[in-house]
Amino acid sequence: MAEAHAVRFDEALDMPEGIILDVMRCWRDAKDHGEAVQPYIYETLARHRLEILVPVFDSLMTLCEATMKRSIVAGEDGDRSVDETALIDMLVDPEDARIYIGRTQEDRILLNCALRSTRLMMEQAVAGISTGRPQQY
Repeated sequence: MAEAHAVRFDEALDMPEGIILDVMRCWRDAKDHGEAVQPYIYETLARHRLEILVPVFDSLMTLCEATMKRSIVAGEDGDRSVDETALIDMLVDPEDARIYIGRTQEDRILLNCALRSTRLMMEQAVAGISTGRPQQY
């Protein structure tokens, strides 16, 4: 697992970067072996009681590949790939999508929406773990 940095989403919420990297690498591995990705992502996220995020991450990763027009490259061991760094940076600040995804404006808008939705779902899931119920907005 990668080094235990945390992605700061706001002042109240940290989600370990290692979880995100594990999900990305698990997703990539399943895709590379022609397997259904969601059961593998489920195993990874269930260890952290975040299994509700399975379709969220599957959709985000699929959309990232579609907008990049290529496969996402995963890092190894403690080393992040350029793609992993880009996705984590975009999760921290969805506006960074314009830096990493130099395709069409439509691609950037789609990815920006997916990143913001993922952040919201992550906040909800983590809040649900700590309080026993989803966060109310």
